[in-house]
Amino acid sequence: MVKAFFGPHHPLFSLCAIHVKAVKDGHGEMSMPFSDILADHRGALHRGMMVTLLDTCCGLSIFSALKSMEPIATIDLRVDFLAEIPPATGLTAVVDYVGRTDTSAFITGQAFADGYAKPIATVAGSFAIGTMGPSFDKNLSEPKA
Repeated sequence: MVKAFFGPHHPLFSLCAIHVKAVKDGHGEMSMPFSDILADHRGALHRGMMVTLLDTCCGLSIFSALKSMEPIATIDLRVDFLAEIPPATGLTAVVDYVGRTDTSAFITGQAFADGYAKPIATVAGSFAIGTMGPSFDKNLSEPKA
């Protein structure tokens, strides 16, 4: 169910060409290719796009750990930028679920520039579980004509 929700019919994934590389038991990996329309003045993906990719991958990791698509919301997301995003380079986010309380889930992870072994950012965050937002128990269908 998690992989179906995070599929190509999701509006954000379509715009950013985000791809789920791996998802299993609290571990998630997602990639985003380079795109001129999402680039900054240096010709690199904008840092905001990296934060979006990391935040989305955090949700993927949490959903896969919880084994349900109950609503979650970002409470705190700390991203430490270790290096600049290289120009004309895609990104990969790798995130792991750390644990939970009754109302919160916790993650850690890293972002990598394609072709580089060292991370260019780290992420740590907490997410509310069971929020009042929409339920994600239905996968997104194809856009209506």
